[in-house]
Amino acid sequence: MASISRRAMAEAVASSSARIRPLASSPAATAARCFLATPSRSLATSSAAAAPKKQLSGRGKERFNFNTSLSMTDDPDPDHVNFRLVSAAEVANYREPPTRVKMLVRDFIDDSLYNPHYGYFSKNVTIFTPPTASGYDFSSFRDQAAFQEAVAERYEAEYGGAGEGLSRQVWHTPTELFKPYFARALTSAILSQYKLNHFPHEDLIIYEVGAGNGSFMADTLSFLRDEHPEVFARTKYRIIEISAALAGAQQARAKKEGFPNIEVINQDVFKWQGGGDQPCFVIANEVFDNFAHDMIRYDMVTLQPHQAVVSIDRHGDFSLLYEPVTDPLLRRVLAYRRLLPPSTNTQPPLSKPMLASSTLRSVYSQMPFVPNLSPPDFIPTKAIAFLERMRDQLPRHRLLVSDFSELPDAVPGRNGPVVQTRYGTNMVPCETFLVKQGYFDIFFPTDFELLRDTYSLIMNSPSRRDEAPPPKEAKAKGKAQSRLGSEFFSSTGVRGFRRRSIGVYPQTEFIQKFGGKDIVQATRTRDGQSPMLGMYHNAKILF
Repeated sequence: MASISRRAMAEAVASSSARIRPLASSPAATAARCFLATPSRSLATSSAAAAPKKQLSGRGKERFNFNTSLSMTDDPDPDHVNFRLVSAAEVANYREPPTRVKMLVRDFIDDSLYNPHYGYFSKNVTIFTPPTASGYDFSSFRDQAAFQEAVAERYEAEYGGAGEGLSRQVWHTPTELFKPYFARALTSAILSQYKLNHFPHEDLIIYEVGAGNGSFMADTLSFLRDEHPEVFARTKYRIIEISAALAGAQQARAKKEGFPNIEVINQDVFKWQGGGDQPCFVIANEVFDNFAHDMIRYDMVTLQPHQAVVSIDRHGDFSLLYEPVTDPLLRRVLAYRRLLPPSTNTQPPLSKPMLASSTLRSVYSQMPFVPNLSPPDFIPTKAIAFLERMRDQLPRHRLLVSDFSELPDAVPGRNGPVVQTRYGTNMVPCETFLVKQGYFDIFFPTDFELLRDTYSLIMNSPSRRDEAPPPKEAKAKGKAQSRLGSEFFSSTGVRGFRRRSIGVYPQTEFIQKFGGKDIVQATRTRDGQSPMLGMYHNAKILF
């Protein structure tokens, strides 16, 4: 089938101008309206019973913005029209959060998480590790409850008393909790495809994006070395890591383990210019959840989308502004969605009667005290930009993504994020993403089915490397598709475009399908149950 050009996609995005209330509030409060929650983002597959609300206040000279809602109840600084619109890249060298600026929501979140000087991932994160390098002995536990209790005890012993007030958070990941078996299960899936399509004529090339402390890399290579030495001899493992501290730790771990052919690339994956045309596998474990999203709301009468912009005044307080969609990346993502069959997740987040009747929407919008914009819709713009970069830099890649498909205690809105910080020994989720930069983890659920179909469209569209002026467009399209090879597409997908040979699995199903009986058996407790299968029911894997 014909490829999709960016020019056609850009033309598919209709320009919009409509009357809206242009401003939404975010009161600059020093108190937090939050709920106590489970001690880790990764362990929680269902929300614990809500504890009474707890008031937190900024201490000393620092003012913390724990904003409480996205409702239209307050006005921003009237001088906001003079504020400069900046991106996260433009403030990357700032040592303090910017003031008197405006930022798209994705840039505000990106800056909050990744700014090298005050970003959350630059200063406040520790990765939970088991008590021994070889992981837990699952056969020593009576059942899953006993295993979880042991994890909680280690959490308290190692991290529970660290500091007061707003302090570092601790990740729990399945790679660490179930080491080395979780990595072995995922590696087995990669190995099956490699042996089917490429062995012994081509090397096994693996890219891992955001490798944490290197546990997945170490467990994968140990598994290949011990169980598949003929593949290990042809393996090249490359890590793309934005954090200089983690990149150094990963390099040191590879050297300590004595693994050859390990390359740690300390770069932002969105700026990385490496890659090549060789077949390879790209792994992203719990990476997509921290890809920044944009936020849009739809005009209730016209259904035209409006992008949200965060206005930051001279005090560092936040307000939300809305304007017609002009950002090129956001326009492109919305254009992809219009090429997909209409569904709940590609339409504005309104009820079916409201979507079907413009008269009903018009009447509704005239009612007193009702918003003239739809509920928020969080759009995974950075995730889509990542997929486009993989197509451009590694056109023959096979992608493996593991992450959360749903999250408790999320910010209101479709695909709203969880925003949480650690206060004393408790994890505290908050009700908005408009919070003090660098002190909060902001992470999103992934709509895996929508991601899969959008991925198919992206892989059917021409790479930036292949794009040419319109008269040569057909030649560029053919070149892009011929490079991929027949094994990368398996069936006819959305609107006749070839669907990438890729599946979406609940994490438990994926482990059972590819991990094998021996790997699952090694994680069983004395009652015969496996915590690796019994936990993380809110996670899926795309492969």
